Amino acid sequence: MAKETLQDKVKAVYGKLRSDFYLCRDDFEAGGEQFNSALLFGTLTQLNRGRQLLFGEYGGGKTTSAEYLNATFNGLPLDLVKRVQLRGHPQLTHEKMVGRPHYGKMHQGEEEVVWQNFVLVGPKIFDEFNRVPEANQAVVLDGLDRGQWDYLNGFISTGKQPFFATCNYADRGNNQLIPPILDRFDVGVEAKFPGVASVLHIAQDYGNERDEILTDPVLTTKALTILGSGRSYAEVSKELEGIVAQHQKGLVGKGFPVFTAEERQRAEDEIKRIPFSRDAEQYFAFLSAEMNVTSKFGEKRSSDPIDTTEGLYLGAFMTGSGSRRKEKSLVRYAKSLAWLQGKDEVDLEHVLQVAPYVLWHRVTWTDEVQGKLRDNKRTDPLGLYIAKTLLNDGTAEAPGVKKRFLESRENYQRVLDLAGHGKIPEALAEARTYAQDGKGHPIFLDTMKDLEG
Repeated sequence: MAKETLQDKVKAVYGKLRSDFYLCRDDFEAGGEQFNSALLFGTLTQLNRGRQLLFGEYGGGKTTSAEYLNATFNGLPLDLVKRVQLRGHPQLTHEKMVGRPHYGKMHQGEEEVVWQNFVLVGPKIFDEFNRVPEANQAVVLDGLDRGQWDYLNGFISTGKQPFFATCNYADRGNNQLIPPILDRFDVGVEAKFPGVASVLHIAQDYGNERDEILTDPVLTTKALTILGSGRSYAEVSKELEGIVAQHQKGLVGKGFPVFTAEERQRAEDEIKRIPFSRDAEQYFAFLSAEMNVTSKFGEKRSSDPIDTTEGLYLGAFMTGSGSRRKEKSLVRYAKSLAWLQGKDEVDLEHVLQVAPYVLWHRVTWTDEVQGKLRDNKRTDPLGLYIAKTLLNDGTAEAPGVKKRFLESRENYQRVLDLAGHGKIPEALAEARTYAQDGKGHPIFLDTMKDLEG
């Protein structure tokens, strides 16, 4: 009998959540395997300590999926996960999100920070995030990006942790998420309607009885006491490890797979080491060039007008440009998916499947492309549908990145081969030919700069 791998354990947790807790439909295919995108990307978010936005209608299961994932992958009682999450509203201030003064010591002239439970517990959920006013969203920027939290002169670093934020679709109580916040979320998914059969089953769960498997009121009470003890972050974290160990023993007894800290670190290390295949790496290069390079302005900037005179590349359909965060997110999640599927390398399909979920919430598509695709038959929200269309083959009016990559990859490889053999003048001449005075693919314009340097 083959030894169980870490991938087997991760898939076992995913499968148990998929069949018994978060009832849903599959809407994502990779390597012949079917997944539910919200649950899959939530699983990948746990594996690489990423950040995920969940969009959807009221009561659509956005928060529920995040709660189950944080509880099972981190060994936390589900009732504790629910108690320490933040819930967005217009009056949410720095003090309610991050920390507040110790009022007793403040009256004695001493400065001490009382950190909120949301900060102290590793994996995080920010429910109804877009109800927070735009001016207050920046409070969580550093915590979201680097796991660094500060208030007054106090500072703690939790390191990167899985971070989920839910957003209902627009209503009068919602705000826009500011671009710096959106850029810090690795992936965006939609919590979709699970189907009538699942809805009938969910409706019969009168008191959320299935959740009792993952809850532990006694341990949650102990954990809340620890969190309110006023001890240092290091001491609190150490004591919470004991809570996790006790809770995991109970989960094992109920037939639920659990993960040690060492296993989680091993999975992360294995994911980092997975290489990109040549096609995956080159498609990544083509995509990055189309988002960041233009002939007319040198590079794509949000302050410049959109230029379509030299080709309908991806940048012609979006405001702004690429960012190093977007590109890092794509690499991390593509590697995580390849690892989960037991692959030795990231192939082109992994990148093509992950890329739309990395980009769609971070870019603003032009009114023109939205108008052309808005009424098409689709199963995804418009922004994600546009991303999937333009990153793959595209349409007759708007060819996609994949189509252009397949048409030009041999030319690009020829330039790389010449440069790799030290034939820089020949490589530069080839790149200049394919660049076609700025009308060729932006990858050749960018390669010319490197060769000229």
